[in-house]
Amino acid sequence: MTNTLSENKLGDKNEQLLVFTNVIKLIATQTSSNGQYSIFEESVPPLGGPPPHKHMDEEVFYILEGEFEFVLNDLASPFKVLPGSVIHVPSNALHTFKNVGNKMGKMIVIITPGQLEQYFKKVGTPLQELTKMPNLNVVPDITKLDVAAAFKYAPDYGVEFLIP
Repeated sequence: MTNTLSENKLGDKNEQLLVFTNVIKLIATQTSSNGQYSIFEESVPPLGGPPPHKHMDEEVFYILEGEFEFVLNDLASPFKVLPGSVIHVPSNALHTFKNVGNKMGKMIVIITPGQLEQYFKKVGTPLQELTKMPNLNVVPDITKLDVAAAFKYAPDYGVEFLIP
């Protein structure tokens, strides 16, 4: 591999996106890695997290802060993870996570080959101004979420949601 994180082409200001209830801060893009991976920091409010889903990208989550509950393949068997935990999600595995703590949780996520990043850019809301940043230490009002684009564009990016 010729590119390293220190060669990241993002510049000084990393792009941030609001996707569902979570803020995704791109660290290394699929473009900067020659299509091999994408790395981002994901900040998740209490009770925040995506619906159960699967996609082609393989994912590795490294928990930095907070308390999370993950599901991998079996929706009836969630497991708790704490800071320092690493969770590997193989390609096309059904999974989800939720911040079960009472404050923001944070993790580093590595996706390969990074196609999910393009989906986030399509359905996420760019956060260029700090005034747009949601308060990630409170439970979000999910009745105000507009998830139409997330479901509409999911098939275009190989994302499949399972709504229980």
